[in-house]
Amino acid sequence: MASLRRSTPDLTRTPLVVSAPSRRGPAVAALAAAAGLGFGAALALPHVVPAADGIDPAARWQHQAEQHRLALDLARARAQELERQIDALNQRVGECRDELTFFRQARDGKR
Repeated sequence: MASLRRSTPDLTRTPLVVSAPSRRGPAVAALAAAAGLGFGAALALPHVVPAADGIDPAARWQHQAEQHRLALDLARARAQELERQIDALNQRVGECRDELTFFRQARDGKR
């Protein structure tokens, strides 16, 4: 730990060296921009499902929508069950709190 404390001031005293811009800068920037545009265009284009397997794309989308609706229904049912369990736990906390109050009052009454 002491060596870390000693090295910190040394780092703050290190001179800052600014190098001259390289000639590759504009080429690298153009290449990065082209790659970004290509990636963005690939994400923006709608995904067309080929019908090579003989399934109608509309039927496939309908099946996927049905699967997502079922998953949503299942998630809602789980959320309701968790809310029910939370309510039961909160009720139990209240009962324990009442019991603790009773025992504290009984203890204080003996004094």
